[in-house]
Parts: sequence; C-alpha cells; structure tokens
Amino acid sequence: MSSASHSRYKDPQHATEFNDRWARQVQDSNGFSFESVTVLTTWGKTVVWIHTPKRRVYETLVFLPGFNTSALVWVINGGLAGLRKNYRLCLIEINGQPGFSDGLSPSLNTDEYGTWARQVLEQLGIARVTLIAHALGALISLKVCRMAPQLIKKAILINPAGIQPLTLSFYLLRYYWLASHAPSYESVQSFLREVIFSPAYTELLPDQEKLLIDFQVDAFSNFQLTPWWHLALPKEELLAIQTPLYILLGAQDKLYPYQATLERSIQYLPSLVSATVLPDLGHGIQTCPSVQPSIKDLLSY
Repeated sequence: MSSASHSRYKDPQHATEFNDRWARQVQDSNGFSFESVTVLTTWGKTVVWIHTPKRRVYETLVFLPGFNTSALVWVINGGLAGLRKNYRLCLIEINGQPGFSDGLSPSLNTDEYGTWARQVLEQLGIARVTLIAHALGALISLKVCRMAPQLIKKAILINPAGIQPLTLSFYLLRYYWLASHAPSYESVQSFLREVIFSPAYTELLPDQEKLLIDFQVDAFSNFQLTPWWHLALPKEELLAIQTPLYILLGAQDKLYPYQATLERSIQYLPSLVSATVLPDLGHGIQTCPSVQPSIKDLLSY
C-alpha cells in the first residue's frame, strides 16, 4: 500500500450532510430504497448500496461507477429500473473517489485496485457475480477479473478505461478546467453536455440532470482528488484475462474514442465475447434508459 495516496473532502461535515441529502434525493426520485453496507478493506471503509428483490431466487449484479462520481449515478434517470425486480443490485462506492467510501486511494497504475475489489467482493460473500462497470470501474473490473477470476461470472464493460489511454484535447480540457476551477451549475452543465454526453442524447430528465450537476459542483468545490491520470493496461495483463467480457461503446465518446477501444479489445482480449457500438451515445451512457435493453440482452447470455 506504499503507493496509495489520499483524496479528501476539505469540509467533511458539509460533505456528509450534502452526500446524505443527495443520496436520499436520488433514491426517492427513482423509487429505490437501498441498504447501505460498509466493509473494511486495506484502504479503509467501502460503502456498498444493496437492493434485494422480493423474489427468493435471484442473481447478483455488481456495479462500479466511473471517475469522480458516486455509485448511485447508476440509479439516476431510471438507470436500473428494468433490473430491480429480478436481480440483487450491489453498487460499490470506489475508494479515493468523491462520495461515501474512504479517501485512501489504491494506486491506479498497479494491481492495488484489483486487490481492493477482490476484498470487497469477498467480504460481501459474493461469488460468481456479473460485474457491470463504467470507465474507471471497468478498468478496476479488468484487474479483478485477471486477479480473482473465481469470483466473476462475466463482466459488462461500458466505455472502459484502461484499454486505451484517456484522450483529452484542448477543446475538452477547456470545459474540464472551467468546471473544476470555477465550479458552478452552468460550468458543470456545459462540461457534462459537451464532454460527457452526446449532443444527440435527449433522454436525461431535467430533475435528474440537476442531481448529476449538484453532485459534480460539490465534488469540484469540496473534494481534493488524488492524481487520476492513467495509462492503458499492458497487453500482457489484457491477454491474461479469461473471464467472459462484453463491451458497450458509445460512438460519440470523446474521452475514449470507440474505434481505438474496439481495435485493442479485439487484438488483446481473448475472452471478449461481444462488442456493441451505440451510435448516438457518448461517454456517460449509464444514465440512458435506452441502454437498458442492451444490458438485459447481455445478461441473458
């Protein structure tokens, strides 16, 4: 753990009050009531939001979010509405990211995040799960699939980090710089609309967009994030993964252009089962209701 670094909230009391209020709003506006479970890892406390369906027999799905956000982002805009009746849903808050887990961050360019994910799954008593992960969460999933394949049935990776390096043009950096250095409703909204989502994406309801913006404004204002730049995973690591992998790619993703991800996945992921390109969607597609049918189809394989 010598390479770990510490992200932190500048005002912890404000963060607790804001995050608790925000979590209630996300759940209430999307018809969920999660159980919050805390497990201990080498990197401190990890919070997991758990929804258990009323039916007696169910499969467990484990969700990991992307960079600089909470796992509850999966719920926003009805993102999990179609899965709630038939699956146990476990949403893991990533250590070192804003939200509810501890700020001590595993090193991004080592196996530490894979070890962290294995510890979380083991302490939850979850075996043979399906991982569904976006961006940073997908990078972590690739690591834990390689390191603890006995825990993973399959993984659905959405616009994954780690298969290619992050792409940030001057045009994109401008929006990120404005949002991170002068966080306001307007600057964060512009960042989300211009960088994260596709201009063709019109499914995000206004009250749900506000939830996304509110969280990011608070995170940019109050959360000191450790360095997050990452490299592509070495091809030797990708070639060693045996877990069945399914990839969903937004053709309008400006951070991880889908062509490079698709090419490298085909070349270096021997366990890749399928890759689906969604033509009208950008990077942040986990809040798109139209993505649910694609995920449900992959779950049936």
